Amino acid sequence: MTEPHTAPAFYRAGPLSVAVIMTGGTIAKSYDPAKARLYNFELKVKDIIDGLRTDDLRITFIDLMQLDSLDIGDAERVRIAEAVAEASKRHDAVLVTHGTDSMPLSGEVLCATTGAATVPVIFTGAMVPFSVSGTDAIQNVTEALLALRLLPPGAYIAFHNRILSLPGVRKDYDSLTFEEA
Repeated sequence: MTEPHTAPAFYRAGPLSVAVIMTGGTIAKSYDPAKARLYNFELKVKDIIDGLRTDDLRITFIDLMQLDSLDIGDAERVRIAEAVAEASKRHDAVLVTHGTDSMPLSGEVLCATTGAATVPVIFTGAMVPFSVSGTDAIQNVTEALLALRLLPPGAYIAFHNRILSLPGVRKDYDSLTFEEA
């Protein structure tokens, strides 16, 4: 006889209020035909989430900045941490979309400056822009939104079917994903 299946201990049932803080990065890059380059100038993350069935999520989009993560410096990381702290006061969970090159560093600044998170905070992004065939953006955002229901308060990176606790995460440039540092 098998044991009855129960929900995880931290499962948040019913409506969930989620702040989505958009900072730019590869996930949000769009092609500018006039310059023949990819840039952060559209809110692609909103398009991704609007395309999902999220009946019981109350989403608030916060367009904080549209920067490549290589252009995010100390001042911008502090802005991200402040935005997460403020959003955590009014929402059940926070999703931060961020470029992959410096995502772990922004997560570490968040942990160092705000102390213990009072809600689950997940960073995610993509190795391939949403606007390009073969993107991992939809997978990563979908998994991050689900993880916000399942994880206890804390800071995490959700990427390629993995949840990694911050701090202590690094980008693996060989496999193009994230791993424990």
